[in-house]
Amino acid sequence: MTTTDTGPTARLDLTGLLRSELIKARGLRSIQWLLALIVALPIVISVLTVTTSDAAAGTHEELTALALSTVSGTNWIPLLLVLMLGTIVATAEYERGAVQMTFTVAPRRTAVVLAKAILVGVTSLVATFLPAVVAYLLAAALLGGDDPATLGDPDVLRVITGTALYAASAGVIAMCFGFLTRSSIGAVTATIGFLYAVPALLQAIPVEAVGWFARTIPGPASTPLELPGHPEGDLTFTTALIAIVLWTAAALLLTCAVVRRRDV
Repeated sequence: MTTTDTGPTARLDLTGLLRSELIKARGLRSIQWLLALIVALPIVISVLTVTTSDAAAGTHEELTALALSTVSGTNWIPLLLVLMLGTIVATAEYERGAVQMTFTVAPRRTAVVLAKAILVGVTSLVATFLPAVVAYLLAAALLGGDDPATLGDPDVLRVITGTALYAASAGVIAMCFGFLTRSSIGAVTATIGFLYAVPALLQAIPVEAVGWFARTIPGPASTPLELPGHPEGDLTFTTALIAIVLWTAAALLLTCAVVRRRDV
């Protein structure tokens, strides 16, 4: 008599792991609240900023700059929430003591890390991009004017897309620190330290090469992605994007290596 194997091996492919991680994420109330805030806060802040400002209708460029500032000037708020989202996806199972079961069902730990990274990255990208578009369009509509701001204006889509891409990267890096520290608070602290404190310390060193290296770390490198124009001394958009992708990949490689080698 033969039997059909319906055990854990049937769920070891990346698609199955993604589905499993999505189900687990949906079951966490904290993630539901974080996503709601990530989506709602930029829109609310945009509307409040425009309706409480005393800016009169100006030129097309002035209206565009003001509408875009409601996105680029407040992007740190959803970013902090994205960092919390990334850490919770990684640490929730450690804190509940369920991680051993996950690694028993899916012994290929690298695949587990990658599945969580894809979930965090895609979720962060979508959850920050769409509200930013809505926030900008609402701000443009409320500002009005004879020649209102549009999505096709210079820098608009670049800033909105760049902000979402950086949020996705930061969320994945926070997830990596979650695996490394196995603590939500520790992971958020470590991520903020890596993204902003470390570059600030390095840039204080009066060596040009060290300063350039510090500017490639995702925190400073995000400036050309998140702000209109091109401030002097910053990386180009393409160089900054490449640097952020490479740092994110390095964080994932380190996390996979550590998770594979330790007991849990």
